[in-house]
Amino acid sequence: MFDSNISAFPLHRRRKLVEGIARILESKNGEDANAFWRNTAKQILVQLSESGISPRLAEQEVGTLLHAVLSNIAIRSASTLA
Repeated sequence: MFDSNISAFPLHRRRKLVEGIARILESKNGEDANAFWRNTAKQILVQLSESGISPRLAEQEVGTLLHAVLSNIAIRSASTLA
């Protein structure tokens, strides 16, 4: 199998996606949060794969998305404390 030349609009730039995942993660703790993220990541990986995105690129996209989600949570937490 070969890598595809298809690229997706970066997931970490999809504001509604990032904010939606962040809100849900904020409402969960411990294993519930981990399970939600793992399930979400798997679903996104499947969607990207079905769209023709290479596995390597799909994994990078999901990793970058996670960083954006965590950053969004941190920014909102900081603004709440201010």
